[in-house]
Amino acid sequence: MNLSLLAGLVGAHPGLRGKRELGAVASALGGDGDDAAVIDDGAGHLVMAAEAIRPGFVAASPGPAGVAGVVTVVNDLAATGARPLALLDCLVAGDRPVAEAVLAGLRTGAGLYGVPVVGGHATIEEGLAPALSTFGVGRARATLRARDARPGDHVTLVACLEGQMVAGEDGDHFSHLRGPRRDRARSDLELMPEAAEAGEAWAARDVSMPGIAGSLLQLCESAGGLGAELDMDRLPVPAGTTLERWLLAFPSYAFLLVGDHAAIAARAAARGLSAAPVAVLDGSGVLRMASAGVREVVWDLAAEPLTGLRPGASGAPGPASG
Repeated sequence: MNLSLLAGLVGAHPGLRGKRELGAVASALGGDGDDAAVIDDGAGHLVMAAEAIRPGFVAASPGPAGVAGVVTVVNDLAATGARPLALLDCLVAGDRPVAEAVLAGLRTGAGLYGVPVVGGHATIEEGLAPALSTFGVGRARATLRARDARPGDHVTLVACLEGQMVAGEDGDHFSHLRGPRRDRARSDLELMPEAAEAGEAWAARDVSMPGIAGSLLQLCESAGGLGAELDMDRLPVPAGTTLERWLLAFPSYAFLLVGDHAAIAARAAARGLSAAPVAVLDGSGVLRMASAGVREVVWDLAAEPLTGLRPGASGAPGPASG
């Protein structure tokens, strides 16, 4: 395993580098960088999340982009300990066939997760480039917040390894919705709020565009600038793909949970999901990769912040952005 090569690929990953633009959010609005925003309303926790699907993806694959609009936002809610209640969408398209394909994808995704699309907005006008944003609201009895992570906490990667790797314009995507667990999408998502309510996990992040290592870096930054060592020898890899490709892919079901690894692993095993102890948080502010006693630095948050989003970030109180 060439750790130097892998660390370089992670650090240069467009999905990770693109997150640096969130510095504009940090300076203007502040925000802790968690996957979703949490409002304590006296009856529990109202959780809200929003996602924008890349316009190139919407143009090239409008149906799958509609499904992705659902997957990304329900994952953000789940990563904060919430069960999704409803979705909304904002759609722009240059013609009706593209709009209909996106909406059909939204309907498919919403059906798989059992979450209604209760409203939104659509603009269909000749010449407009297609674009899609989705919004979700959920409720949590117990929340998963990066600010609650501490040095010494264990990080478990819970993932569905059954699915299909799909090459896209913006990188590889691993879809468990193209595998045998497709019809268990909502049930599998339940693991997150259940682990939070049982006190087994207290912080989390979904693995998204930056891949596994990049998403771990985001978790560390949102935890106040912690560090971690990603154990590459413990990283599970789906059959039929390579470690490098899996490390950089955007999976439709993969979460980094901070908490009691044994309890989380038992809960995942009962569902037939993979759970691997991949890191321990520390106070270094440095993300490293390790294999067979060799270590390689990926990113030093003290030297180069990623987004600037963390508890106590400057600016007025604002939304989570991830």
